Amino acid sequence: MSVAVRCAFWQAIGAALILMLSHCICVGIVMYFDFSGKWEAYELSKSRSKSLSDRMYDYQIGIRKFCLDLVLLFVPCIAFCFWCKGDKIAHSPDSMFLSFVKLLTGYALGKIWAFLVHYGLHFPLFYQFHRRHHRNPKNLVASAAWDDSFVEYAIMEIPSFAITLLLFPTHYYWHLIHFAWHGWDGACGHSGFAAPGLLGACFNGEYHYHHHALLTVNYAELEFLDKLCGTHHSQRSVGVNKQTLSSTRSQQKTNNRILN
Repeated sequence: MSVAVRCAFWQAIGAALILMLSHCICVGIVMYFDFSGKWEAYELSKSRSKSLSDRMYDYQIGIRKFCLDLVLLFVPCIAFCFWCKGDKIAHSPDSMFLSFVKLLTGYALGKIWAFLVHYGLHFPLFYQFHRRHHRNPKNLVASAAWDDSFVEYAIMEIPSFAITLLLFPTHYYWHLIHFAWHGWDGACGHSGFAAPGLLGACFNGEYHYHHHALLTVNYAELEFLDKLCGTHHSQRSVGVNKQTLSSTRSQQKTNNRILN
């Protein structure tokens, strides 16, 4: 194995660890407020299971699937990206400002890609690859961000990560920041809470919760994309209420019958 390949592999391992650490820290904070009952009044799903064992199981399922994604898909694919751009990353002349601009640009383009793929995965022909992610909408937890199929992770998540590496290579530590950012916002978007104050705002999952509750709105993680495409929840004559939440599971069953 060449030095360049070994270096790329260990860089990918470092990226995976940072992604996992960031994600688990965010999930852990949400779990604390969840299990302590301090955010009980701010739960977005009022029909969520009250059993702590059920909730712990949901958190564990998400983390286990995330670990599998990292080992089987993330590390080999991202190692390839680091290998392709190894020289430009190792000898990057970029200033901090330019690296930051590259990070923002790559992040935004990655989210645009994820939005387009996510929208496509809701078509009946492709929903079989996305169905797992919507398996338990009433018990959404922070660790469910990457509770998905391997196909979904491969076509939606890996390219969204790789765009920054392949199109905007810069100093390695900036790429680590990029992965830390992804780990954090993935957990926040699926937290299932909308608590007040600055702390609540850091873990607010209300926007994406509309998508899990209603299925046909808020496909994007960047809100302006849904507004541009007419899929924002405020542009539809629907809202998250008790009736729609209680019917979510029946919607899932209907989709499953259509696909089976």
